[in-house]
Amino acid sequence: MFKLSQLNTNGLLMEKIYMIGGVDEPDYERFHDTLNQMKQNHSLLTPMFNDLTINDLRNFINLIEYSNLKINLLGGDLDAKRCTAFISDITVIIDRKTTSNCFFSMSIINVRRFYDSCINETGIELEAVNVILSFVNNELGGWPILQGSSWNDASYNLTRLLIKLREYSHNTIFGFSTSADDKNSSVNFIRVYQSSIPLEQRSNYLNETKITKTYRQFIYDVASALTNNIVINVNEVDDIYNFEKRISTFHWTPAEKRARRNETIRTTIGNLSQIFNTSFDFTNYLRHVYFLSNVSLNDNDIVSISEIEFLRNVSSNIDTTLPCILQNYIVWCFIMNRISNMPKRYRALRDPFNEAFRGTIAQRPRSITCGDYINNNMGFALSKIYFKQYFDENSLEMINNIRTVFLGMLKNSTWMDETSKNKSIEKALVIDEKIGYPDFLGSSNTTKLEKMYQDYVFKDSYIHHVFKLLQIKSNENFRMLREPVDRKAWGASPPTVVNAFYNPSRNQIIFPAGIFQMPFFNKDAPKYLNYGAIGMVIGHEITHGFDDTGRQFDKDGNRISWWTPETIERFNVRKQCIIDQYSRYVVTQINMTLNGFQTQGENIADNGGLKESFYAYQNWARTHPNMDKKLPGLSNYSAEQMFFINYAQIWCSKMTDANALNRILTGFHSPGEFRMRGPMSNFDEFDRVFKCTPGQGNSQIIETHAILDYSEVLSNDSLLKSLSILSFQ
Repeated sequence: MFKLSQLNTNGLLMEKIYMIGGVDEPDYERFHDTLNQMKQNHSLLTPMFNDLTINDLRNFINLIEYSNLKINLLGGDLDAKRCTAFISDITVIIDRKTTSNCFFSMSIINVRRFYDSCINETGIELEAVNVILSFVNNELGGWPILQGSSWNDASYNLTRLLIKLREYSHNTIFGFSTSADDKNSSVNFIRVYQSSIPLEQRSNYLNETKITKTYRQFIYDVASALTNNIVINVNEVDDIYNFEKRISTFHWTPAEKRARRNETIRTTIGNLSQIFNTSFDFTNYLRHVYFLSNVSLNDNDIVSISEIEFLRNVSSNIDTTLPCILQNYIVWCFIMNRISNMPKRYRALRDPFNEAFRGTIAQRPRSITCGDYINNNMGFALSKIYFKQYFDENSLEMINNIRTVFLGMLKNSTWMDETSKNKSIEKALVIDEKIGYPDFLGSSNTTKLEKMYQDYVFKDSYIHHVFKLLQIKSNENFRMLREPVDRKAWGASPPTVVNAFYNPSRNQIIFPAGIFQMPFFNKDAPKYLNYGAIGMVIGHEITHGFDDTGRQFDKDGNRISWWTPETIERFNVRKQCIIDQYSRYVVTQINMTLNGFQTQGENIADNGGLKESFYAYQNWARTHPNMDKKLPGLSNYSAEQMFFINYAQIWCSKMTDANALNRILTGFHSPGEFRMRGPMSNFDEFDRVFKCTPGQGNSQIIETHAILDYSEVLSNDSLLKSLSILSFQ
């Protein structure tokens, strides 16, 4: 999976331009016009690259980063600005007056109703807080910190409270959802797991810091505002925080989850009580929540439990915690999640905490917040408008070319035995690719789209729309338990997402229409730019099918052991090299090393994706000689050099210290600098292309084994020919 927050949507070489349909030949003149316009906007561009003298990888990365950051003026946190341009375009689409028939469908009408209510700050000011407080008092049993001694715990019922919150998509203390059965991908099952905590990691609770101080102040300020500034008992704020801190000691980190995922317990609803043996009745809780969506659970329904020690410890801790403290904490978690739906003055109360915790200061424009929210929740309806105006379909050839190279890597790997190799090739051949958008969005018949959003009817105020949407999302997830699994269906992410995905339970790669734009793709751009950007993304997702997680799922999406023990052992040796390499990298601005274990899957995918895309470009260039033109002002660089330059520049980023710390502690992706440095340092083609001497900042290739070897594939014409004629439809 790609992480959008690390993608540089202000790319040097490929400034955003929209593609309007068609699969015609590249128009270099049109692309040159785009490039010239970019130069006028960024006058530093050409001098930077004209002075790009590369002696080694470190010098290369420093120059690329310097060029990007100079152009971005080093202002603020670049990652905080990543999504703004794309979401801004989405809001323009929603606002645009049009006579297109698709705008008269009910799903599109309700998208626009929701958006209009979301940007209506006056309406939010009038009733949002009252509606939320009414829900807290009438449905959740009140918030003791606001009521003081008048709150009565006689009617307190933890199970009833958590059921009501889960009805509105809130997982508090215990998390659960319906998802694909990892042992049988043809059905769904129930997953129970640890829920998130407000400060996300137990390390954030260990010491008194600016984060913990601003967080407690945030609780106090929100409670005060909700009581019209009546004095709040600060001891109750401390009780909330101390309970959080206590349960955080049981919380598994992302690295611990990865290391202990084989400790997952598989049981049934009927046996659930034997697993936990606590006063909290998990069986009753799950039965009641699913019944809200008219789903009756049977004793033999499968339940998968992860982070079991957290769940047991927290369950026991609940038994010894006063009801008023539990009620305060649980209701606070709900209110904290609803701050973004409140008036602006309440949203502003979050700013000091966000600055300390995330490194972000300014709130996004309301239109961007609303566009993003709608895209995440009604993205397929929005895509009905989007893809027709902006999506270009000229990409299938690249996927086939890159998969051909990947198959060659598998065929020529020296560490896989024949049994594992043949099964891996079989899995790679049947990867189901989804490109652009699902077929039903391309049809003039909107029946399927309307059925998908038949419950999404919005005729009220914004806050009522939010509550309704939360209910709908919960119902959809619970009903999945009894619905047939269509492994060929498009996944949950809509085409308007700027990301890409690999789903191991479906053995499926998804490249939404949203990612086929600058800086990743332009149909008029030279192929070396497209292969250096979107090509690497394609290779990255294919490689995920064979990383430390993907290799545990067979071609049908079932978690079974399908490699031989010998091959697994050799894989683990090579995987450890990647872990060790990335664990040595230091984020100098906060003087912390990366967690190579936590990020290993994404690092493997980055390394594989770069190699696959580079060799696929070489194959294309050999069969299309002299077709790729050089760019004006960049004629000193070869096509292969430009491939690496474009690959590198999409990862340039600037992080605040808080953002960098959060990314290291919780992220599965390495920071952008190391998504450049790691894969290129493991790839001797970079040395060859830039005439670097191994050891000059590029010595990792000497000590790091390749998980996937390209070997002699380039010279093995018969193999390439046999692979290229395979159909990947």
